[in-house]
Order: sequence, then structure tokens, then C-alpha cells
Amino acid sequence: MQTRKNNPQVPDIDEERDIELENIIGNLMIAQYQVDKLRSRLSERVGGYGSAGNKKASAHIFKHNEKWYKVTIRVDEMAISQREMSDDIK
Repeated sequence: MQTRKNNPQVPDIDEERDIELENIIGNLMIAQYQVDKLRSRLSERVGGYGSAGNKKASAHIFKHNEKWYKVTIRVDEMAISQREMSDDIK
């Protein structure tokens, strides 16, 4: 293995590294990977490749400060055109 000292073609440059910036970028890369995996799992589940029940909704009930709450999430598969998407973004 060659190092800078052994190889005269490699310039000797002092590099200043920003460890915090490197950590942020690393965390972003990990987060993007996780988002991609979750989107894939959700797509498979909604598309019918998941469990036999193929439920497209989920509910979570919890109590906080003596009050009960229910959070319901429903996922629907949609087919829309690129034009419809751009109109919704405006």
C-alpha cells in the first residue's frame, strides 16, 4: 500500500475536515436509505404483496393528561398523471 510519503506523485495537502458536516451528510444518507426502504415496504403492503389480511388502515389509541386520543392512518393506492401532480404542487 502506498502512502503520500512513499509516492512523490501524490501532493502533500493538509486537509481540514469538518466532522460535524460529515456526520450530518452521513445521517442524511442513512435517512434516505431508510425512507426508500419504508416506501418500498409500504408499497408492497398496500399493493397486496404483504400480509394475507392486506389491511390498508391502522389505528393507535393512547391516553395523555387524562384524555384519550385515537390516531387513524389510511393508505390508498392512487393513479395520477404527471400533469395532475404538477397542478397540485402550484
